[in-house]
Amino acid sequence: MTGPASRTTLPLWAVRLLMVLLFIIWANAFTAIKQCREMLPPMELVLARFLPVALLALAWLLSSRRRLGEAREALRAAPLRLAAMGLTGVAGYNYFIFLAQTEIKPGAAALLTTLSPLFTLILATVFLRERVPLRRIIGIAVAFAGLFFVVRWGRIGLGRVTDVPNAEMRYTLIAAAAPLCWSLYTILGKDLVRTWSPAAVTGLPILIGTIPLLPLATPAFFGRLAGFGWTHWASLLYLSVMSTIVGFFIWNYALRRLPATSTAAFIYLNPPFAALFGWLLFGEEITGRFLAGSAVVLLGLWMTQHRSGS
Repeated sequence: MTGPASRTTLPLWAVRLLMVLLFIIWANAFTAIKQCREMLPPMELVLARFLPVALLALAWLLSSRRRLGEAREALRAAPLRLAAMGLTGVAGYNYFIFLAQTEIKPGAAALLTTLSPLFTLILATVFLRERVPLRRIIGIAVAFAGLFFVVRWGRIGLGRVTDVPNAEMRYTLIAAAAPLCWSLYTILGKDLVRTWSPAAVTGLPILIGTIPLLPLATPAFFGRLAGFGWTHWASLLYLSVMSTIVGFFIWNYALRRLPATSTAAFIYLNPPFAALFGWLLFGEEITGRFLAGSAVVLLGLWMTQHRSGS
């Protein structure tokens, strides 16, 4: 890239530092979700988070003929794929993670999101016919074994849901649907970013994914927003601005500068950061068994991503 952009290129150490900052931001999103869930049901929280972002994305696309032309070309070329990205990356991922935090702790929810590379690997094997080395197969088995240990003995539940048998297990499975949605989003967008700008490939699915949520913008929805305290507004602002706008900007910038595998490896910072900040800010219990099981999960995920000799 030449011109003004080249003069603002950061050194690689600064890009990696930005990625650490990104996962500090994203790790704290789980705590912000916990706050907002006190006032809004899961799907309304998805709307509250993405409606302002979608409006900003629309304004950004309309502010330039070049951007608008690119958006039209992308929509004509891949309407179904962009629609599926909106449903999985906006509505699907966020609904499942918001619903799961009805009963499981932020650190556990963050741990489950790290399954996204694993699900991506499985989907790539099924749909893209990629070969899976034995090392990665073993890594998948190790990761799921560690996850079972965490769910069974890690005390990840909040104890709020008392009328549902095996609530922790049920809400864990719901949480696992979130990284599955994100993996589908990743597979669907795999080739689009090579043809169109990352901003267009990010903004269009957000717009498309927000449209089906608009019927939820009822007087009752706005009444619940009116009942927000300052901590709820701060949490919602954090989700919309820091986690979505700032977060996606850093992610896309890093994808331009770092290899995809190096960028994806930073996801392993999510669980320890989320557990740490949950403990510091809200006194969330961190058990030794949770830490041990999480370490096994991360080891398995590392095995699925690491390549010998790299």
